[in-house]
Amino acid sequence: MAKVFFKTDNVTHEVEDGTPLIDFCDEMGVSLSFGCTEGTCGVCEVTVVEGRENLSRITDEEKDYLLEEDLEGGMRLGCQVKIRKGDVTLKWKKVKG
Repeated sequence: MAKVFFKTDNVTHEVEDGTPLIDFCDEMGVSLSFGCTEGTCGVCEVTVVEGRENLSRITDEEKDYLLEEDLEGGMRLGCQVKIRKGDVTLKWKKVKG
């Protein structure tokens, strides 16, 4: 089991290894939004504060959408991320609405 800490909302959730991030965000009630869910709109941009090594590899969709310096800085597309073994801390900009 891995723990995901949603720093933006101060929420922690345990998940099974290999669980896509998008699968449990709604049930946790976190403010991370998803749009297209295919890695093309960028609505779900997150920054990995800790635990980059505990996430799935960067997808081709993320490489196409995000700049190299964003990827190096820990940015990912939440719809493309799967949680692997180990803890992860994520943050994002809240959308005002």
